[in-house]
Amino acid sequence: MTTINDISDLVRILREDPDWAEAVRSVLLTQELKSLPERFDKFVELTRENNELVNRRLERLEEGQQRLEEGQQRLEREIETLKTDVGTLKGSDIERRARENILNIAKDELGLSRGSILLARGRNTAPEFLGSINNAEVLSLITEEQADHVLLADIIIRARRVEDRRYVHGVFEVSSTIGLNDIRRARERADAVAAATGEEAVPAVIGGTIQPPQRKQAEEMDVQVLIPAMFRPPETGEEPAEPTSP
Repeated sequence: MTTINDISDLVRILREDPDWAEAVRSVLLTQELKSLPERFDKFVELTRENNELVNRRLERLEEGQQRLEEGQQRLEREIETLKTDVGTLKGSDIERRARENILNIAKDELGLSRGSILLARGRNTAPEFLGSINNAEVLSLITEEQADHVLLADIIIRARRVEDRRYVHGVFEVSSTIGLNDIRRARERADAVAAATGEEAVPAVIGGTIQPPQRKQAEEMDVQVLIPAMFRPPETGEEPAEPTSP
């Protein structure tokens, strides 16, 4: 028979005898409290599973975000490519129309009549003009680099100036939006043509638009800026509304 004299005896017996410990536990603890360890283990397992699920969802969200960003980047590249293609097509169309109408443009804008086209990019160069450039290079009137540069011009014509009836060359660079490079090329090529032919050469740029800084640069370089009506952007302003009666 087990004798219990004080609390230390009870503690010793509970530690040594599992049956006593379980009997005391069943008296002191409710069924709900006794199930806490098992419920806590289940809670830990459920939390772990939920965390794994959340992590997988976060990974899928990150992958989706990455795909979205990559798609956005592709879309932006495609838009830029489309803009470039549209700009190229627009520039090509202006060059074509400038070539087809250059003699009328030169007459209306520069007062040059009875003209003939000596060079138009994409078409054959007039043999007499090509011979003049080659001879000028041989005679060292212009350098080989200048000769090559001249032959890359957009359009070159020879025409009679109305005001003094002198024949001059018109050297044209064409661009939908006229920039500083167009202005410089027109100036440099006109100078080389004048040196090669011994006749005055008029540099000009043809396009649809030009910004004030570039227009000022053209004036400083003595390059004519031509914005023919056929190349001007359409008017966007609206007519004022008619007043209404009260």
